[in-house]
Amino acid sequence: MTSAPPPSAPPPLRIYLHSTLHRSHPTNTQTDHTAYASYCTRRLHRLRHHTTVKRDLLHLRLYKSSAGTKPLPDGHVEKSKSKHAYRAIDMSRFPSEVLASHENYFLEPLYCAERAWAQAMAIKDVERGGRLGEEEATTAGGGEKKKKKSSSRLRSDRLKRMKKAVAYAEILEGLTVCTKSVVVVEGKEEDGGEENAADMPVDEYTRMEAKAYASWMRGNLAMEREDWKTACEEYQTAFTLCETIAKSGIGSDGDDAVGTDVDKVAQLELLDFFTTRANNVIAPLLRYCMYELQERGVSTNESILNTNLQTSMLEASGSNTSNIVFRDNSIVVESKELKMALLKVQDAKKEWEDDKNNNNNNNNNASNNAEDSKFMDLLSGYDDVISLATQESKQLVTLKSGPAVNAKKFQLVNIVGYCKYQKLKLVMERNEDMVNGILKRHGGGSKNRKKELTLKHLEEVTHLYDALLQDAQAIASLPGGGSVDDFVDGSSSVEDEFLLEAKANILRLRSLRCYYLARMHASPLVGKYSHAVALLDQAESLAREALEEIGACDLMERRDEILERLSNVVEEMKGEKCRVFAMAYLSANYSSNTSLPLLQRLHDYDIPATPTYIADVPPKLEPIACKPSFFDVALNYVADYPMEDLERVLEMQGEKATGSSGLLGWFRRG
Repeated sequence: MTSAPPPSAPPPLRIYLHSTLHRSHPTNTQTDHTAYASYCTRRLHRLRHHTTVKRDLLHLRLYKSSAGTKPLPDGHVEKSKSKHAYRAIDMSRFPSEVLASHENYFLEPLYCAERAWAQAMAIKDVERGGRLGEEEATTAGGGEKKKKKSSSRLRSDRLKRMKKAVAYAEILEGLTVCTKSVVVVEGKEEDGGEENAADMPVDEYTRMEAKAYASWMRGNLAMEREDWKTACEEYQTAFTLCETIAKSGIGSDGDDAVGTDVDKVAQLELLDFFTTRANNVIAPLLRYCMYELQERGVSTNESILNTNLQTSMLEASGSNTSNIVFRDNSIVVESKELKMALLKVQDAKKEWEDDKNNNNNNNNNASNNAEDSKFMDLLSGYDDVISLATQESKQLVTLKSGPAVNAKKFQLVNIVGYCKYQKLKLVMERNEDMVNGILKRHGGGSKNRKKELTLKHLEEVTHLYDALLQDAQAIASLPGGGSVDDFVDGSSSVEDEFLLEAKANILRLRSLRCYYLARMHASPLVGKYSHAVALLDQAESLAREALEEIGACDLMERRDEILERLSNVVEEMKGEKCRVFAMAYLSANYSSNTSLPLLQRLHDYDIPATPTYIADVPPKLEPIACKPSFFDVALNYVADYPMEDLERVLEMQGEKATGSSGLLGWFRRG
């Protein structure tokens, strides 16, 4: 028996598995996992019915002769001879040459894993009291109602589907490293052994993606089982692979290394996608599993944490986000979703602070835009935490009051207050930095007139202090504080250190707002000096009251700096008040109604009330005397008219008029 040379193998495929899934998610609501599972089912139907692969991927007995048909165990017979009967498929039986012929051989197990994962997440939504959690589900058949499943039954179903998702992910991982070949023997194709190993059907990039996806899925299953060590190992593998893929780029191992602009754009998109996935999806899960290991007394100084990345992540998580302190209350964060959301906020805050420091060193538009983007991401992170805590609070509304329920409600209220306070605090610090920047650039008695503090700049500063005052009032009305008993009794806000600091800050901002509003009224273009004097009196009174209140707050952040700046502003108010008094006196006692230009009243010492004109515009008309020489020249051409010649011409004209009269006079005209 002689063997013919095997056919030339097709080039290895490159399949962007994660990008394919990412494009599938926007078409389906990310929170509606049931809809996503239905989409995966429809997608699998289209993949399996492709002309090239339907013989191998359709579970029909009609294609029993396919190489992927799973053989029956010994002693078992087929239950049905129908061509539409079910047939089992073993994807590992396909040779490498067949797998490399079409990408659907790899997308089919990928979407099977996604469907199983989406079904598990839908069950988890039901466990958390989602769409079907508090209602009775109706069957699709005759409209019969079935009772709500117990939590243990739901957890069992969820784990079953997670195991199924892991199994399909491992099938995908195995297909990418398949080296099974086809040996042609006398016109027949047989599977080759290890001695005739074929090339792998996909390139190294696709194999890395498949391994990262399988590791992430195994980590999810381990976390659901609360096997934290295994979850850490799998998430660490997925994280490292995602970073490696992001750094390798598209053309790192092929002809695409020198690509077109389209390739470069795709490479940037790929870098952004995998960096985001590693930092925002996998890293919080990994840090949460590490925290659970630490809570159970397991040392994290093992091989899975010996990389520089993990060391930095442990340092970042040292603040222990499971406990937050707000208004003298230590709040324990028990929800897994809230813990992960707080971890994301912590990472976003660190990135924003790094960009802010770099922006101070390199002041350019690109760095400013990057800092603004990170700042908005940080605010969005706080909004996500507030939304999650609010949703959990709504689930407790229908429960009866009790010690445990009241404590849980108190925790959630303080978490919401803490996140709102941190968000408002960041916004206020940013606005105060803007105010200080305007005053630094245009204030301080600059000799350059272009850099003086004009009315426009005063309006900007006053507008910013309006926003700061609104945020300070919002901080004073934040929920939280006190104790559980105060929360149950429904008492008003407790007079604690936090509230005293908030009220003192309101007085400070009111004083500064009145001060710059007074400077606006005292500007030459406005000239409302009486209003400016009243506002300065109010600003000085509020400033002195604010100095007393802030001085009594020993734990206030940047207290000494705030007191020093406010004291300097009070001294400025005194000088501004004297200047406004002088301008008001001059405005009331001196006025001028003259319309003469400045050149005609240089020696007049009055102060006109109207704007001063240097010259008349348009110029006034003035009479100009004619020169006598004009009449001398004209007299040379003036003389008496000859009267005799005039009379003779008149007589001749009279005779012609008389001779031409009559009926036939017209014919006698010469």
